[in-house]
Amino acid sequence: QKRICNFGRLHKRQVDVKDEIELLKTRLEHISDAETEIYVADDVKFALGESFVAMDCDQVDTLLVDSKEAAEKNLETLENEMTAIAAAMKTMKGELYAKFGNAIYLE
Repeated sequence: QKRICNFGRLHKRQVDVKDEIELLKTRLEHISDAETEIYVADDVKFALGESFVAMDCDQVDTLLVDSKEAAEKNLETLENEMTAIAAAMKTMKGELYAKFGNAIYLE
């Protein structure tokens, strides 16, 4: 029973990590789009929280690069976690199928 619960928790975490990865990929796309757009613009307003602040293009570029690096680092961490979860689930799935056979469904 404990293994089944652990498998369920891992599966839930896997789904959550997949969602977070998709959000980060979308965020990286938006950051890339913003980097492209600031080269065209003369005056840039940067969103900080719920307010917009007028900033120099160079300052905004620096902030975007920092945000992009942080998001890429976070994405790499989540992808590594996803790999570890998948390996653990594969091991647990083998153990549970060995014990319960076709009486359990783990997909």
